[in-house]
Amino acid sequence: MNYRPLFWLLPALLGACTPDTPSTQQPTPPPAPVGAAAAPAAADSLATFHWDTEMCTFTGRYDSRQYTAQQLTDTYDLLRGGQLTTSASVFKPADIAKLSVDTLEAEYTNVLAHIRKLQPVPGATWRELKRLKLQELNDEYRAIKLTILGYSNPSLLANSPYPAACKTYIRGLAAGNDSSIMASWQQLVREQQKNNSVPESLQARFEQESAAPNWHEYAQVELINFGWWNCINETIRRVEPTEKWQQQYEKLFSNVQSECEEVD
Repeated sequence: MNYRPLFWLLPALLGACTPDTPSTQQPTPPPAPVGAAAAPAAADSLATFHWDTEMCTFTGRYDSRQYTAQQLTDTYDLLRGGQLTTSASVFKPADIAKLSVDTLEAEYTNVLAHIRKLQPVPGATWRELKRLKLQELNDEYRAIKLTILGYSNPSLLANSPYPAACKTYIRGLAAGNDSSIMASWQQLVREQQKNNSVPESLQARFEQESAAPNWHEYAQVELINFGWWNCINETIRRVEPTEKWQQQYEKLFSNVQSECEEVD
């Protein structure tokens, strides 16, 4: 029997059983469905935001999937803004005529609308901040408006819901009693002297102004501005941009860097 054809086939059989690549191969993944997109990595969702204080410029990185740059801007606006610039303060009799309720009401309407439309970062902390800012604005508006009106009608101050201690300054004005006005004015000067480095100058000014032909207007300035207003100003529930609020704001960012001006 002739076996040579078998030896001739052996190399071919061995070659077929020994592949050029390893026998274990990674399976080919199925193609992604049309229109499907992979979820972005955390780094892909980070965006940069800048904000300024009086002395510093801050840069922070935030997750744009959680809130927007506009929400961060609105939140910071709540922290730093929302106050009225119209004032009830006067420092000399000529300033009384410059007070304007119309100017105050126009500004109040604009600021109120601005705060209401702000959309801060979602969360109880920032909802509460917005509530507090609206409360502050309304407190301030009522106090300023009443004080402006009080220059022409002091009885409005005497009949207001503010503390009795504040009304001690204007009872004489409300009653139209000159001797009571003088007594309240002198008492205010004594209070001011306690915190003044040159107390005798305050008494000298009182004696000069109380002897002037328009002493009643000087009394209005002192008793309403420095007595009444300074007192009721303490009742305004203000939201100060404290370090606590600043820290809460910075927690919205994963990384915060700052550049501050050097103070001499």
